[in-house]
Amino acid sequence: MRQEHVVVVKVFRCNLMKKLTLLIAFFCGFVAFAQNTIVEKDLMVYQPTANSAKINKAYSENMFFGLFGVKSFIKALDLNESKIKTITIANASTKKVAYKANYDANDHLLDFEITDEVGTPFKVNYTYKDGVIETEKIERKGSESKVNQFFYNQDIMYVKNANKLFDMVWLEGDVMLKKTYLDQKVGFEDRLMHDCRITKSLGKDINKVCFSSSTFTVPFKIKEYTPDVEPRTEKVNLIEGSWSEIKLISQNKYAISIKNQPQFEVVLDQNQRIKQFNFLGNKADKQTPLQYNFTYTFYK
Repeated sequence: MRQEHVVVVKVFRCNLMKKLTLLIAFFCGFVAFAQNTIVEKDLMVYQPTANSAKINKAYSENMFFGLFGVKSFIKALDLNESKIKTITIANASTKKVAYKANYDANDHLLDFEITDEVGTPFKVNYTYKDGVIETEKIERKGSESKVNQFFYNQDIMYVKNANKLFDMVWLEGDVMLKKTYLDQKVGFEDRLMHDCRITKSLGKDINKVCFSSSTFTVPFKIKEYTPDVEPRTEKVNLIEGSWSEIKLISQNKYAISIKNQPQFEVVLDQNQRIKQFNFLGNKADKQTPLQYNFTYTFYK
């Protein structure tokens, strides 16, 4: 049974990896020719602003839902996350824990763990300074732990990654945008135009995601454009996809459709917290429905 759960997540990851393969190919080619450079040490200052905590939250929240490719839809629900001490997500059939997280009394995410019930297991721990993330430690079984360092200046969050990448992260509305550097040369850069996040590399637009609004509220829609490269000219064409959306279907119950196909349901409790997350299954791919239940403990 657990294998079926992991297969479901792998399907969503596979779609993501196809996109990443193209992005990595561009990144490798870009490094030798990039003109836009930075001096990392000049950006590694720690001067958080009032907006820094919001960027932190967009960066670290809803990782469980990221496994299913629906983080932005969950963000649109405007959940009540105050006074939460722990969150545990378990498979309703097996009762096995898929995800667990701990928070401090100031609503800061301290750590979370993804288990093999839902995907490749890993743990993430955060430390804080001046109310914002200072370090992020990622642990995977059989691998050395990696520590990413965070810096802040003028409403931008900078992440010095253990893999030598250096990210600039900021928000426009609820849309998280990023520039990624390797060896201090820009590889990818996002921009927001007409509520669409467009990613550029090698001077070409290679990815595009459009939102019904840059402020995420239900009902909320997303349309992705799939990159396609012409082998002879290396021209990148962005192929328009169908809309995906989240909408209210009954009291405290929301439906998420992916490319016009019903895929998930989210049930909230009376306090605007997630009570249940359902994958509706896919008969064509022989994927059975799954249900995940959420339990909480709270600070007094």
